[in-house]
Amino acid sequence: MDDGQMIEQIRQGRKEYLNTIAEKYYDDIYRFCCYQTGSPDQSYDLAQETFLRFIRYVDHYRHKNLKGYLLAIAMNVCRDYFHCEKKRRTVPWDSPLNPEGESVGGDAASEKVLEAERIEKVREALLCLPPMQREVIVLHCCSGLTYREIGAVTGAGISTVKSRMKQGTEKLKRMLRKEDFYGE
Repeated sequence: MDDGQMIEQIRQGRKEYLNTIAEKYYDDIYRFCCYQTGSPDQSYDLAQETFLRFIRYVDHYRHKNLKGYLLAIAMNVCRDYFHCEKKRRTVPWDSPLNPEGESVGGDAASEKVLEAERIEKVREALLCLPPMQREVIVLHCCSGLTYREIGAVTGAGISTVKSRMKQGTEKLKRMLRKEDFYGE
């Protein structure tokens, strides 16, 4: 059953499809919130709030791209969070990019530590970007949305999305070079 059919079933009172949609898209929404906030614990709450808002307004859903619609809700939830908190958080060592935290031995362990450090630096650099640039980069690189889809989610034109992407990636490159990210 596709997303549109599930939405119709929900509108007809079959609320069990809400769980199906949440299971299908939860990881994407959680990951988006993690990249936005840098806090896995806070991202859990923000992802939950995203689905609560979706449930509250499911009867008003008129889009064709449910994932994009949910990401737009998550983006607004994260904006609300930043508006209320007015502070940046640091990224913890147990990054959601590697939630397993498995232990390995020898050279593999060294490589794992180096990779974790690189991921940490990228995530910290992402958090230093202006929110609009960070959103575009996360939506494109982490959620796999096209520029057109990002424009629909953010309400920006395609040229604006491309501009934000270019400016954001250039800032990221400068920050990472400054941290000697590539020289390791």
